[in-house]
Amino acid sequence: MNIKYYLKGSDKNLYCHINDKNAKTNFNIGYGVDPKLWDSTKGEVHSTDPYFFILKDFKSYLSQKYIELKIGREEEVLNILKEEALDLLKNSGLEGASRKIFNIISDKYGLPEYDGYLFAFEKYTGLKSKNYRVEILDYHLSFHTNKEIYEVDTYEGKIILLKKLVENRAYIDIVELSDSDIWNEIYEDIPKCEFIPTMRNEMEYCFKENFGRTGIYIGSSENIEEKKNQLYKQFQIFIDRYEEGNVIDLALEISEEVLYPIAVITMTKIYDLNACCKEYCELEFCNEEENWKAVFIDDELKEEDDNAHVFYIKPYA
Repeated sequence: MNIKYYLKGSDKNLYCHINDKNAKTNFNIGYGVDPKLWDSTKGEVHSTDPYFFILKDFKSYLSQKYIELKIGREEEVLNILKEEALDLLKNSGLEGASRKIFNIISDKYGLPEYDGYLFAFEKYTGLKSKNYRVEILDYHLSFHTNKEIYEVDTYEGKIILLKKLVENRAYIDIVELSDSDIWNEIYEDIPKCEFIPTMRNEMEYCFKENFGRTGIYIGSSENIEEKKNQLYKQFQIFIDRYEEGNVIDLALEISEEVLYPIAVITMTKIYDLNACCKEYCELEFCNEEENWKAVFIDDELKEEDDNAHVFYIKPYA
C-alpha cells in the first residue's frame, strides 16, 4: 500500500492518492498549497509549510489504520480508509484532523485530550496558536516555534510508551526512546539466581523469533547463526561478571543492541512492569537536571497528588 500527496488544479489543491495493488482511491484534502512550498520530487510540502507536521501525522494515521483494517480482514479497505480520512477532515479541515487523530489515541489510552496540551503549552510560553505548529509523537505532542521545539508529555503518555516498548520487545526503541541512566537507577540488587534464569528465557525468546522483528541488525557479512553465537558469548560474559555491580549498566557495556534491552525487560518482569514505569516517570519528570517544568491546567490542583492533571514541558536539547 502506498499513500502520496499531489497537487491538482489552478488553485494547487492538495489531494491524497492511496494505492493498494489493483485498487486505488483519491480525495481532496481541501488545502491550497503555496507552490513555493511544494516539493514535487518528494510529493510533499516543505518543512516550513504551516501544515507540514499535520500532513505527516495524517499519512501515518492512515497507514496504521490500513494495517488494522487488513488484520481485521475488512473488505473494500480503501473505501473504508477514504471515508475515515474524509471524516477526519470534515468541518475543520487539517487543523481539526490533527485534533481528532490525537483524541482517538487519548480516548483509547486515557490520556488528556489534545486541547489540554495546547492550553498547557500556551500557558507556559504565552504563545498563541498562530505562533507554533504541533506534531504528534507517539503519546505526546511536540510544539515547533520559530526559535525552539518543545516537548509536552504526561505521566500517562510516558507510561503507555514504556509499556509498549517492553511488551513489544522493541530492542532498538528501548535504546533510543528511553534513558539507560533512569533504568539504571530503578535497578536494585536482584539475586543472580533469580535474574539469570529470567533473562535466559528472554534470550531464548529472542533467538526463536525473527531477528528483524525484535530489532536486531544483521550485517551483510553476517548470518543468523553467527549472530546467535556472538550473543551467546556476550551473555556468558554477562553471567560471569554479574556480581561486579549494576547489571543494567553491565549489559549496556557488553551489548547495547541486545543484552541491554533484554536486561531492562528482565528487570521489569521481576519487579512488575507497571511499577517500573511509574518510577521511571518520577525519576524523569521530577529530576531538576532534566529541565521538565510542571504546568497545571487548574492551579487549585497543585497541592493534590494527581498527575492526571499535570503536563510536563521542556525545550528539546
